[in-house]
Amino acid sequence: MRWLIVNADDLGYDPEIDRGILEAHARGLVTSATAMVETPFAAAALAGAPRSLGIGLHAVVDPDAGRAGAEAALRRQLERFEALRGAPPTHLDSHKHAHAAPAVREAFCAVAAERGLPVRSLDGPMRAALRAAGVATADAFLGDAARRPAWTEEALLAALDEVGEGVTELMAHPGHTPSHARTSFGAEREIELAALCSPRARARVAARNLRLCGWSAVGRPSQG
Repeated sequence: MRWLIVNADDLGYDPEIDRGILEAHARGLVTSATAMVETPFAAAALAGAPRSLGIGLHAVVDPDAGRAGAEAALRRQLERFEALRGAPPTHLDSHKHAHAAPAVREAFCAVAAERGLPVRSLDGPMRAALRAAGVATADAFLGDAARRPAWTEEALLAALDEVGEGVTELMAHPGHTPSHARTSFGAEREIELAALCSPRARARVAARNLRLCGWSAVGRPSQG
């Protein structure tokens, strides 16, 4: 069975990004998002997102914070998330993949294991480290934030052809050009939005019998 989580990062970053993420969920392949919670737009984004969209925490953490500092930031943002959403997040990841830093990853492992939350893994070694700490994660990861954009329609179709057995997370950054956020990743978001809403992409998912899903498909490590 080939399961595919299509996660849109950066919910709550900017109203135009948020609008694009919701479009990519309503009209496209996006099944999940991760939200920043300490921005001026977070409350509206989390209140306005439909319950059909699974939402995790896109933690903003300094990669040099050390374990104690990262854990404090993560717990603070989790508390804020639950206050705004009225429910815990579906999973954890981080802005600019700060949790790839070893000390920050240790903090994520501690909190995630305590709360039973899956965490994004970027590669095999990170996946193994998370699972060794008792933290669930997807079996594979597709996405590259360094590519601008990561997903043109053709690149997305090629990625969909790569999805193998188990649960794969595909990271994306759909949106409209930001109106407030200062980010170097702006107009490219509209290219990713168009790709994710492409009829060809939807047809490719069907042709390959991929099962679009949320993070509930990621089981505990003891369950395989």
